[in-house]
Amino acid sequence: MSMHSRPLSLLLLGVLASACQGDGGATDGSTDATGATTDTAGPATDASSDASADPTDGSTSTASSTSATASTTGPTSTATTDAPTATSTDPSATDTDTDTGAQGLTCPLGDRPGVQQLALAPALFSEGADLSDSEVCAIVNPERGFHAYTNLRDLDGGSLANIAATGQSVVYGQVLLPEYRQAPLDAVVLDEVAAGFDAVREAGMKVVPRFHYSNAGDEPDAELSRILGHIEQLTPLLQEHADVILTLQAGFIGAWGEWHSSQHGLDAPGPRKEVLDALLAALPPERTVTVRRPSFKQDAYGGPLTADTAHDGSPLARVGHVNDCFLASDSDFGTYDEPGEKDYAIADSPFVAVGGETCAVNPPRSECPSALAELALHSWTHLNSSYNTDVLDSWKEDGCFAEVACRLGYRLAVRELRWADTAAAGSTLPVSLDLVNDGFAAPVNARPLVLVFAGPTTFSATVDAFDIRTVRPGEPHSLCADAAIPADAPPGMYRIGLRLADPAPSLEADPRQAIRLANDTGVEWSEGVNWFDATVVVE
Repeated sequence: MSMHSRPLSLLLLGVLASACQGDGGATDGSTDATGATTDTAGPATDASSDASADPTDGSTSTASSTSATASTTGPTSTATTDAPTATSTDPSATDTDTDTGAQGLTCPLGDRPGVQQLALAPALFSEGADLSDSEVCAIVNPERGFHAYTNLRDLDGGSLANIAATGQSVVYGQVLLPEYRQAPLDAVVLDEVAAGFDAVREAGMKVVPRFHYSNAGDEPDAELSRILGHIEQLTPLLQEHADVILTLQAGFIGAWGEWHSSQHGLDAPGPRKEVLDALLAALPPERTVTVRRPSFKQDAYGGPLTADTAHDGSPLARVGHVNDCFLASDSDFGTYDEPGEKDYAIADSPFVAVGGETCAVNPPRSECPSALAELALHSWTHLNSSYNTDVLDSWKEDGCFAEVACRLGYRLAVRELRWADTAAAGSTLPVSLDLVNDGFAAPVNARPLVLVFAGPTTFSATVDAFDIRTVRPGEPHSLCADAAIPADAPPGMYRIGLRLADPAPSLEADPRQAIRLANDTGVEWSEGVNWFDATVVVE
């Protein structure tokens, strides 16, 4: 990703949507199915006002498809209870008791006694809302958005703090290695890169690294054996710091690491696949690599992906796309040179990371209507905020820059929450969510969806069968989970929250790495948890 123009010529969707049958009923969250008044706006109990502290600190235990963790309000007494709970997959399931209250209610939830509803109405671009100046678009979420340009070999916390202050959570990290074209990597460069990763982690951000030897069209890359040796040397470092890698751009080969203009003949299918295989092996299986042209992926692994083959851990599922001349010409300056290459990218991109930059003004293709349509069509996750400034300035003048900034990657909101109004300790509490994604893409990396309950104690339930990467724009997303309530949970009123924390142990307690919902009303954000105006009584 140079700063200059270049010449490169819900697994649960169907299942849980049918399982959580809840169309209709109260739309303002003020009444339940029987007409009884529902308190969804007031404080839960004294415990709900204590939600500013992280209520889910501690380990969780897993049983069946959700796990429950309970902790007392005291600093030394913590009880964890495993209870068999499940996410509903059977739309014909019935409640064990629907005559009195909520006792015995299970997923799916419909309009019936004991079921509460919180109807939310998030403002959405896809429904015509103008959110350009809204506070909700100022929300900074991880692993998405405009990215800043940095040098990972010379990165300091001050520069990252300045970037974070602009509302960006992602940086591109160049790792230029010209002095190592004919030599192994040494401790100097490995320490520099490790320090860069550490700085990114400290800043609460993610990085998109690219390692390469050339920063101009006429500069050499390295021989294949040298590249493979460097990747082997980098493997421990990449494994250790994978928690802060959004995706790794393939790099290494040719000018700017863009897999063309190689002076060692590496811009061919065979060497490209060797490098790509090595990079995938160097990373943990949950991380991805992105390549400069769709044909590079197709040559190596076939495809494109489908909903059935996405996220299965295969090489095909772990390779995404880089377009460093977005909208610059009909072929995006060589991004789509082969017949069918753009169609491949369109089909493949909903399931992988997509990023890059603009590089030339090319009206009308680079103007707002085309830009917005193609960002959505290609499921863009991140885009360079520094290049091409002429293109980006035109978006500002034409009024779409703010929408692009708000919709790059995912933009998740909850339309409706349903839950049983009472439940017994040691039983399960059914909770259903209707999610909407108003962004351009699904989240790139998996993370757990955790229901949190704060009252006399705090406990949580992880919906193990749910994959956040399946929440794609323009599709309905419903889930219903029977959350296990610890047998020793004290009776009382509990507020309901949703946590989407980073799964890495090094980041799971960092609220900067948790997803905040894009709801403008009805949801309170506190210490990495989205708290709803919703309470349940545990008996």
